[in-house]
Amino acid sequence: MNRVVDMANPERHTVYLTVSLFVTFLSNNKMNPSSDEKQIAKKQSVLFRHFNTLLGYSNTEKCFTIPPARLRKSAVCNAFLSGIPEILDQNLTVGNQILPIILQLLVHLPSPQKLASDQQSATYSLSLLSQHQRHLWLNSMVLVLYKYRFDQATVSEYIIRLIGILLKTLQNHSHECVDESEESKEITAWSVPMENSDNEEEKLTRPESLTVTSIAEESDECIRMVPSSRKSRHKESSSRAPSTTSSSQAQIDLTIILRCERCNDKLEVFDEESISLSLIALSTFLQRETAMAAPMLLKIIQAVTRVVHRPLYPWHDSEVFVIANCRSVAKQIMRLSTSGIALQLFDSPLKRDDPLWSVVVYSLNDFTDLSPVSFLQLLFEDLSEEWPSSLSLILRNLSLYIVHVSPDSFLNQWNNLITAIDTFFRTAHSKMTVEGGRKPTAADLHNAITVVTTIMRVQNYSSFKSSVTLAESFGKWMGEALHDSPVLLEDLLGEREKQTLSRAMIAELMQAIRFKCSLHAQNYLTIARMILQDSGEDVDSSFPDDEYNTAASEAVRPHLFEIIDFIADLHVLAKLKKEVSEVGDAGDIKVWLAEIVAVEMSRSSARDCRTVIRFIPWLMSPPSVTQAPPGAFADSVTNVRVLSWLLLGALSANTACLPVPIECSQHMADYIHFVLAGFADQSKQSVVHMSALFHAFHLCQLWTVYCERRLADMVNLHFLNTMQALQSVNSALLCRLYAMWSPILTAYHSAVPNQLRMKLDATENQPTLTPPPLTEWLKKVRFKIAQVELQTSAASPFYNV
Repeated sequence: MNRVVDMANPERHTVYLTVSLFVTFLSNNKMNPSSDEKQIAKKQSVLFRHFNTLLGYSNTEKCFTIPPARLRKSAVCNAFLSGIPEILDQNLTVGNQILPIILQLLVHLPSPQKLASDQQSATYSLSLLSQHQRHLWLNSMVLVLYKYRFDQATVSEYIIRLIGILLKTLQNHSHECVDESEESKEITAWSVPMENSDNEEEKLTRPESLTVTSIAEESDECIRMVPSSRKSRHKESSSRAPSTTSSSQAQIDLTIILRCERCNDKLEVFDEESISLSLIALSTFLQRETAMAAPMLLKIIQAVTRVVHRPLYPWHDSEVFVIANCRSVAKQIMRLSTSGIALQLFDSPLKRDDPLWSVVVYSLNDFTDLSPVSFLQLLFEDLSEEWPSSLSLILRNLSLYIVHVSPDSFLNQWNNLITAIDTFFRTAHSKMTVEGGRKPTAADLHNAITVVTTIMRVQNYSSFKSSVTLAESFGKWMGEALHDSPVLLEDLLGEREKQTLSRAMIAELMQAIRFKCSLHAQNYLTIARMILQDSGEDVDSSFPDDEYNTAASEAVRPHLFEIIDFIADLHVLAKLKKEVSEVGDAGDIKVWLAEIVAVEMSRSSARDCRTVIRFIPWLMSPPSVTQAPPGAFADSVTNVRVLSWLLLGALSANTACLPVPIECSQHMADYIHFVLAGFADQSKQSVVHMSALFHAFHLCQLWTVYCERRLADMVNLHFLNTMQALQSVNSALLCRLYAMWSPILTAYHSAVPNQLRMKLDATENQPTLTPPPLTEWLKKVRFKIAQVELQTSAASPFYNV
C-alpha cells in the first residue's frame, strides 16, 4: 500500500495506466450479459473490495486509512478520480454499486485533516485540490445530483456534507469579514510545511494588497506578508517551490497563504469554471430535492448572491447573458431559486447591508418570466393564504427590496401590485383592531412608510385604480400605529404625493387632542414640526424649508379653531400628563400647537386686525370694569391664558411671527386691567379665579417682550438717526452716550440687521454683541404657566362633555 501511494515509486505511471484501464472497463455499459448473475456479482464484490483497499479504504472500518494529503498525490486515487465522471455518466449499474465509496472519497479528498484518524472539519472548501482535481470532483458531483437517487439516509448524509463543501467554496471565493467593526487581527506568519503540506498550487501570484518583506534561513524558513493597501476585493494565491538541502536532497514545499487583514481568515480564489460548476451543482440539488435543501436554502441563496454581487472579472459586470460566465450562471440560479419562496425569503433575518435584495432585483430585471414587480406580487399572494404572526421582518425586507425596483419600469404590472398592497394594509389593520393582533413597532412604521412613499414615486401613480384606496388603507393602519410607536420627521418629509400621509397624521392628531385616542408622546411634536416645516419654519437644520412640501399646513387649516379651543381648555394639561408623564412635555405640546396657530395668523401681509377678528374676535371687545356681565371674569381669565400661549408660540418661532398687531396693545391692557381690578372680589368666589393674577402678570411679561422684539427695528432706526445727527455736529455727548446706547442696538438681534448695518458703519464700526438667549426664558415662563394650569385644574372639578 505504501508503495502504491509513494510519490517516488518508479512504477507510479504504470499503476496510473492500469487503474485508468480498469476505470474505462467499469464505464463500459455494453458488457455481455451473463446467465450466472450471482457468480458475476460475487466476483465484482471481491474485485471492488480489493480496489477499495488499493484506494486506501478499509472495508472493515468503513473509512479511509490514508490522510487526504497523501491520497491527493496517489496515482490510484487520481486515476480513479479521472474516470469517476465517465462511470457515473455511462454505466448507471456500476455507478449505483460504487456510489457510497465515490461519495466518501469526494468528502475525504479535499479535507484539511492531517491524519486519517483525525476528525474532519465541519466546513472546508475545495482549495486543497488542484484545478484539474476540482473540475473532476465538481463534474462527479453534478452527475451524482443529476442522475442518481440520494434520498436514502446512507447517501443523503454524504450529499449534505458535499453541499456544505460547495457552499464553503463559494463563500471563501467571495470573502466577507464576519465583523468588520472589529480591529483587524495581526497578520500571522506562514511557515513552510514539509512534504505532507495541504496546499499544492503550483503558481505564485502576488496581489497588490500584500507584499513579501523577508525570508528566513533554511532551518526556519518563513514568509511574512504585510498589507500595503486595503482593497475591497480579496485574493488568494499559493505556491510550491523546491528547496534542496546538501545532506538529504529532501524536497520542501514552499506554501504561501494569504489572509484577510481584518479578520485573518484564509483568502481563496477559484477559476471561473470551478465556480460555474459549483453553481450548477447547487442548482441541480435545489431542483431535485427541495425538501432536503430547505434548511440550507438561505445559505445557498446568500452564497450565490456573493458571486453576482462581486464580479470575478471587469467584463462580468454586464447586463448581457453570457454562456459559461459564472455570473450569468449565478443570475439564472437566483431566478429559479427565488420564484417559489417569496414569503420565506422576505421573512428571513437579513442584515440591512446584505446585497441579497439588490442582486434579486438585478437578476430579475431582464427575466421575462418573472419581473421584480411580479416577485412582490407572489409575496402578497402568499401572505393572503398564510398570514404570519409578525410582520416586522417582512416589512423590513420589503422596504430594503422595493427601493431597488425602478419606478419607471414594468408599468403594466404596478397596478396589480398596488391593489395587493392595498389589500395587505386593510388586512393588517383589521387583524390589529378587530382581532387584537400585535401592534407595529417604530421600525415597522418606518419601513411601511418607506414602502408606500417609494410606490408613490412610480410613474403615473395617480392613474392607477387603487392609488386612492391604498392611501386610505395605509392611513388607517398608520393611524393605529401612531398610538404606540413614534414616527420620524424625515419619514414624513419624504412623501411626494401631497396630503396622503399629511391628512392621516393630522386626523390622528385631532383625534388625540379630542382625547378620543392616545398618541405616542413623541408623535405630538413630530406632527407639529411637520406642519411648521411646511409653513416655512426651520424646525431642523438638516431639512431645508423649501425642499419639502407636504401640504400639512393646508390640511390643518380647517382645524385651527379646534386647536384654539384645545389651548383654551384649562384641564388638557392634566389629561396630557397621563400620556406624556412630564409637565414640560405636556406644555411643549401646547406651545407647538400655539405656534401653529400663531404662524397661520401671521400669514396675512396686511398689518391690521383682520386675522385677530377671524381667530380671536373677543380680543377686540374687552369687558368693561363697570358693566361686566356675569361670567365675564372667568371668560377674561381664559382669554388671558389663550393670549399667553399664543405669544409663547409666536416668540418660539424662528421667523418673523406677528399674530397680534402692536395696535392691539390697548385691548391687551384692558383685559389685564379688568383681571387685576376684579381679582380681589372674584378670587374669593372660585378656586379657579385664584390663579388669575399669575396669568395676568405672565401676559404682561410676554406682551412686553413680544412688543420689544417687534419694535426693535424701529427703535434701532431711531437711535441710529440720533447718533448720526449728533455725529454731524461733532457732539461731545455722543461719546458719553454711545456706551449706553450700543447694547440697545443688539438687544433683540444676534447682530444688527443688514438694513441698519450701513447706517451704523457710517457712524462707527460696531462689534457684534450676543444677547442672552430668549429660549431659556421662554421655557421657564412656559413651565410656570403650565404648572399654574395644572394646579388650578386639580383644585377644581371638571367634566367630560
